[in-house]
Amino acid sequence: MATLRTLKRRIASVDSVAHITRSMEMLSVVKIYHLRKKVEESVPYVEKLRELLVSIASHTSTDLTANPLFIARPIEKVLIIPLTSDRGFCGAFNSNVMSLTKRYSEELGLKSTFATIGKKANAELTKQGHEISFQMPGILDKLSFTQAQILSKKIKEMYISDEVQAVSFVYMEFQSVLRQESVVREMLPLVPIMKGHSIPLETFIFKPNPTAILDTLMDNYVDLFVYKVLLEAGASEQAMRRMSMHRATENADDLGQKLTIKYQRTRQAAITKELTEITSGAEAIKERKSV
Repeated sequence: MATLRTLKRRIASVDSVAHITRSMEMLSVVKIYHLRKKVEESVPYVEKLRELLVSIASHTSTDLTANPLFIARPIEKVLIIPLTSDRGFCGAFNSNVMSLTKRYSEELGLKSTFATIGKKANAELTKQGHEISFQMPGILDKLSFTQAQILSKKIKEMYISDEVQAVSFVYMEFQSVLRQESVVREMLPLVPIMKGHSIPLETFIFKPNPTAILDTLMDNYVDLFVYKVLLEAGASEQAMRRMSMHRATENADDLGQKLTIKYQRTRQAAITKELTEITSGAEAIKERKSV
């Protein structure tokens, strides 16, 4: 009977775990729906803003050197920003980001400092002894444009003050619910955006002037770029958590079925043994009476 009690406790424990993982899976599904919608809405907006920036920047009367975000200086120190989660249970999300961060930092061959988004990145880089300029845990759990602006402001301050000469994000890019890829995206300086497509502006009249408009658009572009990156990382985290929890639920269900079968067989064996003992006892009593 002790074995039966143990099996019953294990079955109850496995059922409880399956209930939790199933709930986490459903919660991730809801979060993915909202985040994917925001990602799909933000990408074309950022690309169109990029085209407008390229067009104004290529205008003959635009002075690019007036904006420090456009100035490419000799790179002595790079700010690397890995985007990880605050919690686990999301498959290889954190390990993929940190693996690419380490590889990218080594390939650069330059002095690096880090800004950590998520407790997992901060814990890993602190253990490795890297320099951490600042940390912002909890962003991906409560993602908003205001949080993106706060992060963007800190990045711009470090770049404008010449504390760093380049800024790169390392994160999981959201391609679909079933596909996410770890990537590196260089954000500053903004010179690379000149390689993009442009919009014909021959018929436009700029007020007050192209340079002033460009300054405003650059700040907006950086804010939106950071927001888009955070959205993709958040969507990727939830997609990988959903898949991880789905597999955990399946494994728990399989284990629960195996334990249930084992419990039933053990119970049946115990009943059979008791019946055999009762029958043997009855036969022994009959034989004694007949004597």
